[in-house]
Amino acid sequence: MLNIIHETKDIIIVNKPAGQLSQGAKGFDLDLVSEVMTYNASQGKPAYAAIINRLDRPVSGLVLIAKNKSAAAKYSTLMQKEGGFNKQYEALICGKLSELKGTFVDYLKKDGRTNTSAIVPADAAANDKEAKLSKLEYEVISYDEVKDITHVRIHLITGRHHQIRVQFASRRNPLVRDYKCNHSLHNTADCGMDNAVKAVAFKRNQIALCAVSLTVDNKTYSVAPEFLL
Repeated sequence: MLNIIHETKDIIIVNKPAGQLSQGAKGFDLDLVSEVMTYNASQGKPAYAAIINRLDRPVSGLVLIAKNKSAAAKYSTLMQKEGGFNKQYEALICGKLSELKGTFVDYLKKDGRTNTSAIVPADAAANDKEAKLSKLEYEVISYDEVKDITHVRIHLITGRHHQIRVQFASRRNPLVRDYKCNHSLHNTADCGMDNAVKAVAFKRNQIALCAVSLTVDNKTYSVAPEFLL
């Protein structure tokens, strides 16, 4: 059942659970867009839904969906602009970060064949049109010395494919239970991933990342991280 946080005639903001696809793919699992289309139709409205900020399947949190083409064009344009939306995330990170606050700036390139992204060195990125500038800011909320897990809040400035997951994993601080991005960069034993996973309760198809806050039309909507509930 849809967890609707806010709705107008043009948009709907939904709290997506971890494990649900944002958009349809092969298989029979109910994706979020299809669920919203069904909901709109049940309300006697056009069965239209255009997702604006897609979340990866194992990520929970706020998703903005346009209910008509004009709204889709408006909010898609805003999404492409740096700082167009204030997008805040919370995550559990393996290990301890060296600074309580920081900024990550990298160039990321997506591999559509494997559905993964990787960091491209700055000197190589200058000649690679597919390498996109990726920037986020983070602040440590707390660090659990026993579990060796850091709880962070993240301000996503750009929105690249797997951006948060790749940028933290590349610094040997992968998100707890994000085996996909961590395996592509390091051995899980190098960062204490296995011990971290044992220390936190998870459900199927979930990593420790949640889109907790989204500012749309000068109003901010927030939810609690699913993995902390």
